[in-house]
Amino acid sequence: MKSHVNIGLIGLGSIAETSHIKYLKAAEHAVLAAVADLDDERARMIAQKYDIPQSFQSAEEMLEKSVLDAVMICTPNQTHIPIAVKAAAKGIHVFMEKPIGTVSKEVEDYLRLAKDKNVLTMAGMTHRFRNDVRILKDFASKGTFGNPYYVKAKLFRRRGTPKGWFTNRSLAGGGALMDIGVHVLDLAWWLIGRPEAQTITGKTIAGFGNYGTKYVSSWESSNKRLNSSHVFDVEDFGSAWIRFKNGIVLSLEIAWAVNAEQDEGIQIEILGDKGGASLSPLAIYTEVDGLLSKQQPVFEDNDPFKDEIEHFIDCIRAGSSPLSDGEDGYEVLKMLMGIYESSNLGKEIRLN
Repeated sequence: MKSHVNIGLIGLGSIAETSHIKYLKAAEHAVLAAVADLDDERARMIAQKYDIPQSFQSAEEMLEKSVLDAVMICTPNQTHIPIAVKAAAKGIHVFMEKPIGTVSKEVEDYLRLAKDKNVLTMAGMTHRFRNDVRILKDFASKGTFGNPYYVKAKLFRRRGTPKGWFTNRSLAGGGALMDIGVHVLDLAWWLIGRPEAQTITGKTIAGFGNYGTKYVSSWESSNKRLNSSHVFDVEDFGSAWIRFKNGIVLSLEIAWAVNAEQDEGIQIEILGDKGGASLSPLAIYTEVDGLLSKQQPVFEDNDPFKDEIEHFIDCIRAGSSPLSDGEDGYEVLKMLMGIYESSNLGKEIRLN
């Protein structure tokens, strides 16, 4: 087992500084050896602030001049796979923030390369690492719900459209679905055992666009150069009905902005013939001795970002497969692309 892992961080937006750098610096078996960002000044500032040995303006330069075991990619969605390909070609392990990419064929080709080079790939599906989710997954794995037949997954923001590259299709690959929808879909799909999707009916729409609501604020990308012209050509609402080959149906509803109550977190309901569950808050619904029962497990909250990053490091050291590997990221992307295709065609589509 490796004593420590040399990691390079690519893309120094807000989340990289508040989460990735923080936990990489604190990790016992990792060294944050280098950072890279298109904003060279920001890269140098971050490196100096956090005592990181090297800083670069491009991923290519980092990969050429640094000795790395792995990279963490926190750049706009469209750039994930091109950077990952360059890392994998050098035998460097890859963590990339969600979604894994924006074009299914590119992801498929990358995963083939990663396999040939024996490169580990992890997709950043942070919510899988929450304690309440882990508890719910344990109940599901034990067969508590019997045969699940319906899952509802939802996340509405009343006015929460992010600013920056997220609203530019050429950079993000899509809107609300590619930002928050990927987390919601992945979580629901993983909890029911990652079944194979068969058909998808989807609808996406830009219902609000650049709204002018007063006295509300939105999260904004720290890189002001990307999408400086404020392009908004993506959806802020998406919904889908996904049928899986094992008979389960999943209903998905996502909104950056909507005239409805705002959800405080991902909402999931699982219905099975022996039991069910809801999240959040976590509750388990069953019958015990012929009586209806509602169980609400008691647990302490954890920091899923911290656990996710430490898991990535542990997988590299042990040579083990991550909880959210590249294949899972690929399957979720195929479903997201199916939603867009169904919406564009105005009909149900069948996945290969």
